[in-house]
Amino acid sequence: MSKPTKVELVFTTVLGSGYFPIAPATVASAVTCVILYFTPQALMFPWYLIVIPVFFIGVWLATRAESIYGHDAGKIVIDEFIGQWITLLPLWRSPSIKSFVVAFFLFRVLDIIKPLGIRASQKAPRGWGVMVDDLLAGILGAVIVFAALRLSPTLFD
Repeated sequence: MSKPTKVELVFTTVLGSGYFPIAPATVASAVTCVILYFTPQALMFPWYLIVIPVFFIGVWLATRAESIYGHDAGKIVIDEFIGQWITLLPLWRSPSIKSFVVAFFLFRVLDIIKPLGIRASQKAPRGWGVMVDDLLAGILGAVIVFAALRLSPTLFD
């Protein structure tokens, strides 16, 4: 397999945030929140439709980046991008800074503690092992955010 291109590495490292020397995954999640917060609301719904294809692109990119950095290296943070994005999906209709901050911290906690057997998914080979745990943490985060919004629609106002 050939080495990834510089453009591929820009995406794999989420605009270079994976090179941050302290907590690159947290930095990548924060960068994701900023990108999505400033994305016009009219574009958020179509983003909902493309998150799964982007996940598969992430698997491919992570697999390629492992040839340079090693398996699930700290510099590979496209998985945080996907997981954070999924956690934010229930907020697309009414994004607020408060809701994004809560979703940011929720995803980071879920990604770190990996509840409900999520940690076992990291054993999958290549880019799958990089991406699946964050996909699952993101889905769990989205379910929690969605449930919170259903229980209290003004919670994040």
